[in-house]
Amino acid sequence: MQKPILEIKGLHKRFGDHHVLRGIDFSVAAGERIAIIGGGPTGIGVARELIEEYCGGMADGHAFKAYLPGGASGGILPASLADIPLDFGTLAEHDSFVGSHAVIILSDRDNVADAALNLMRFFAHESCGQCTPCREGTGWMMRVMERLVRGEAEIEEIDMLLSVTRQVEGHTICALGDAAAWPIQGLIRHFRDEIEDRIKARKTGRAGAMAAE
Repeated sequence: MQKPILEIKGLHKRFGDHHVLRGIDFSVAAGERIAIIGGGPTGIGVARELIEEYCGGMADGHAFKAYLPGGASGGILPASLADIPLDFGTLAEHDSFVGSHAVIILSDRDNVADAALNLMRFFAHESCGQCTPCREGTGWMMRVMERLVRGEAEIEEIDMLLSVTRQVEGHTICALGDAAAWPIQGLIRHFRDEIEDRIKARKTGRAGAMAAE
């Protein structure tokens, strides 16, 4: 049986591969590797409070590593920024966004690059294709991310990818282009070492060992 990375206070129910908590006015869904917290109680100011006070903290064997404050469209922030207010203005200062306010928690057992790639696949699929920067950019960013995660890219391509996200961000009719750019920007800004480690591991023959971790 899969165990959630958060020790949830309250009633657990089993739905497929997830443990789901239905609280008074919020819910927590925790899979084997991530937890998603949606519709949090009014008055919760920061992610750390949401995790520790309302969800009982991280489960045994897991350490809080990163979070997405606004679901897929909110960007990625490190645990070191878990004490900033979950509001529009403050998150914008950190190039993030409240989005759907479905907070996604990643533990130290997760690789943030893998999470960012998963998000890019979603946005590439969801792009309607009307705007050229989004139509071409999301697919291109996804393909580069796939190479980076496999360690098949060069270190220099990380900055090139970041540059392309800036060309997509703010250049589309709807906000999907922005949302697609932010997870990659957060990844590179806060977890660049994870990408570089994949590339270096590939070059030194350690890629298989890292993939198995």
